[in-house]
Amino acid sequence: MKLSITELKVISEIGNGNKHITDIVKALKLSDSQVYRVIQSLKKKGILKKNTEPSEKTHVNKLFKLLSRANNLSEPMSGTGLQIFIALIDPKTVTQVEQETNLHKTTILKKIRQARKMSFLMIKKNTYQINYKIWSDAKEFFVELKKYEESIDDRVPVTSTIYFKNDKEILFSNKDELDATLTGFSAYKDFGIKIYNITYYYYLPKKELTKKEVFTHSLLIVEKEKKIQNLIILALFYAKYKKELKDIKSLIIDDLNKVFNGEKVQDYPTLKEIKDRAEVYNIEV
Repeated sequence: MKLSITELKVISEIGNGNKHITDIVKALKLSDSQVYRVIQSLKKKGILKKNTEPSEKTHVNKLFKLLSRANNLSEPMSGTGLQIFIALIDPKTVTQVEQETNLHKTTILKKIRQARKMSFLMIKKNTYQINYKIWSDAKEFFVELKKYEESIDDRVPVTSTIYFKNDKEILFSNKDELDATLTGFSAYKDFGIKIYNITYYYYLPKKELTKKEVFTHSLLIVEKEKKIQNLIILALFYAKYKKELKDIKSLIIDDLNKVFNGEKVQDYPTLKEIKDRAEVYNIEV
């Protein structure tokens, strides 16, 4: 979700009790038509229900409370700000935020500078995190917003499970056949590992995916659905194409390598379980 500075300021005014357009116009020194357009935009984004009545969604309620006491957050939270601060619920370096959001470093640093001016972020050992000691209500908002963003997206049916998304791409699953590119476990048949799933794993926008992309998508799926069956199939794909996938970094891969070396890893399949399944596909483990 992206909100402009004006949209955030209007939310702040409504949160402070200015629910009439004339009151908002005076407070923000805008025209009637400008405020009307902003209100219509907030309705389309699910922030308002009708007139200036806030939506009943949990994250919306917490956003109104946050901005009602701190309208100066409008600048850092505008545009890509919400996306960046969701990433900073937990401590991260700028590089890690880049990887998670696919945003340019200069964009991230600009928002970090704006937030630091009001002590919205704290820094420790080159990592940034929302300053919950001062902005405890911000944590509640961004946690709820993240939950909402991870479960809902206009690009996919509401019955879908979303594993990853940004403005340009989305990885999700659905039990129906859809007009999207098959990926993850659903694409393994194209690489010599034919499996049967009652769920289809998809990627948008539609395009031809590389082996690395399909495997990376599988890792994102397993992060959310860490089932033994998924881990076994993932291990087979990794074992079959290990040389081509060696540059991909993941804690899941680290743990699979431990299993391949004969170690027991909690919540992971044993080496024997992987080898037994590998025989079916004639894969050397």
